[in-house]
Amino acid sequence: MKFPVFSLRLKLTLGYALVFILASLLGAALIYLVASTELTRSLDATMEETAAIVVGNIEREDGAARFAADLQVRSELALELLDARGQVTAQAGDKEKLNLGSPRPGFQTVQDWRVYTVPLAGGGWLRVLRPTDLLSGLLETLARVLVGAALLMIVLSCLGGYLLADRALKPIDRVALAAASIARRGAYRERVPVAPGGDELTRLSTTVNAMLGSLEGTIEHEKSFARMAAHELRTPLTTLAGRVELLLDRPRDAAAYRAGLLQLQERIGALRALSEGLLSLARADAPPLLEPVDLAGTVLAVAEDLRPEFRAAGKTLHLDVEESWVQAEPEGVRQATVNLLQNALKYGGSQVTLRVRPRELSVADDGPGPPRENWPRLLRPLERGPGVQGISGSGLGLAVVAALARRWQADLRPGWAAPGFTVTLHFPEVNP
Repeated sequence: MKFPVFSLRLKLTLGYALVFILASLLGAALIYLVASTELTRSLDATMEETAAIVVGNIEREDGAARFAADLQVRSELALELLDARGQVTAQAGDKEKLNLGSPRPGFQTVQDWRVYTVPLAGGGWLRVLRPTDLLSGLLETLARVLVGAALLMIVLSCLGGYLLADRALKPIDRVALAAASIARRGAYRERVPVAPGGDELTRLSTTVNAMLGSLEGTIEHEKSFARMAAHELRTPLTTLAGRVELLLDRPRDAAAYRAGLLQLQERIGALRALSEGLLSLARADAPPLLEPVDLAGTVLAVAEDLRPEFRAAGKTLHLDVEESWVQAEPEGVRQATVNLLQNALKYGGSQVTLRVRPRELSVADDGPGPPRENWPRLLRPLERGPGVQGISGSGLGLAVVAALARRWQADLRPGWAAPGFTVTLHFPEVNP
């Protein structure tokens, strides 16, 4: 069974109305109960006072009790004297024929009469009877008034509930309309109006604006990344196309074709490295999937893979590794280590040291390192330092390491101290 879908405004209205209705009904029931109790108590007090007066006006003759001749009885009351067996021996006032049963002290209600029975000192009983029609009439009138008031309260509660719900939801409507307009027009630089007061609506609008700010940053980053990738790929692709056209321009011998193909292979390798770097940089913006990583084991494996490249370049790679576990991503740690070591291999001195300490990975070499003022620029994609144009590279190595450090909430720190330059990746403490 599918239930109808109600708007939040209608739901709040019904909620407010239900609360007011329940409060009105409970209040009316409580007023009726209190009024009924108090009126009955007042009637009983009057009958007790009457009984006390009548007891003082009872005479006995030959052991039989009777009312004094000068006793005056109010028209709405009836009196009865009963002997010890419960037989009526005297009465005053008019009453209906009632089946009261055996006398017992206290109050009772029989049909439309309130009956108060008092034992007499010399034996026998006194009954004071009073009709309850006046009390019933008052209570009936009160019930009608309360029902009418309750109906009026129900109508007013529905109206008031709608007004309250409408007033409470108007700021949300403004936020929703503004957000829909921003999404429809793609104007992500705009923001929704912030509700005043510092309440939940203020937090909602502030959160939406923060989300829009983050979305704007993501969109601008994606646009910038797409422009950057297109620009960087255009040059090597144009070069490749030119070399292919040159090779096909006229017939050549096998040696010329081979030389041309080797140059193409070299360019394709550089293009592959650039595309892999761009892909690694793009992946660094994805949400992290952290897990415990054996930092020492990962960097040792990377060092063994790159050691032939160090030998071929005539450089020495030293290892100084201690056991260390960090919260990161295994493939990301491997990528960061590869990038740091390849940077040291290309731009560093002849002696490179890979060091692992608890929650810390560092790569040091005996070279001067980049100028201090250039370090922030080198962390941006496709930025390279001065004097390295003759060295192959895409300018993405440090940018990828910096992006990975941000993913892991780690700290990438440069260090210039004798005898050389050090880059350290400091990981946050692992929570137990």
